[in-house]
Amino acid sequence: MKVEASTEQLIARLDAVVWDERLDRNGSRMKLMQEYLRRSALWARALGRTEYWPFFDIASFVDPAARIDEQTAAAVRRRMGETGARPMDVTIVRYLLDFSTLEFWPDGLPDPFEPLLMVYERGGPFDREAGRVLIGSAVGIPEGTWEKYVGRPPLDDVSPAALDQLDEAWLARRAERARAHQAGVQHRDS
Repeated sequence: MKVEASTEQLIARLDAVVWDERLDRNGSRMKLMQEYLRRSALWARALGRTEYWPFFDIASFVDPAARIDEQTAAAVRRRMGETGARPMDVTIVRYLLDFSTLEFWPDGLPDPFEPLLMVYERGGPFDREAGRVLIGSAVGIPEGTWEKYVGRPPLDDVSPAALDQLDEAWLARRAERARAHQAGVQHRDS
């Protein structure tokens, strides 16, 4: 695939993102974020840039000339801003865009940003606070260290059906916790 075509495909996917959070997809979004953290750790270790983990401009360490042109980047930023993306999202999307211009990358390393793009596609933005990545403004994934993530098993099945199953299981657990909480409240009130 030509670099230009991959960048165009990425831009089309980004343009389709709805930047309002979808809480019903938190189960898959959490697993996808963990997969991004794992892949980012692999890249940070391979590039000798662990101090920049977890969200960093990977392309700049592979090839400093790997940059999308400023006119295209500005157009993407403008559209993202018009549809509610946060400043952190705009910065991270720039990393994705620059990465899409790479012609080659080290053998054995997976595309680091595909899971992160899927986090956006399945429910909009995320946030960071106090050493946690917040999915759905409330569900936090501890960032921990890159060493913690580098050894995690990969998320092998990222098909829509598999991701939907993760969401269904997460929603079921959430509903069960709510029922248990409500039962405890009723018991105390008796």
